[in-house]
Amino acid sequence: MGSRFFRVPLHEIGYLRAIVDGYDGLAVVRSLDPRRGEVEWLVGEGRDGEADALVERLRAEIGLQEIARPADWYDLSDE
Repeated sequence: MGSRFFRVPLHEIGYLRAIVDGYDGLAVVRSLDPRRGEVEWLVGEGRDGEADALVERLRAEIGLQEIARPADWYDLSDE
């Protein structure tokens, strides 16, 4: 599973989660702090092209912006 990081307007996080969840197996979305508007997508194996297409649609629709991994982001294995 590859990780991608995004910033999204705070009021759109719930919508973003619902849309991504609707694509069964496409990605798992997580956020460390919902007040920051930063989310990680753990993209399912072989689903990169589909994820790219969804990112483009959400970029236009809700202002999703791909960002570099935040310096303070921790891996699930660190929990």
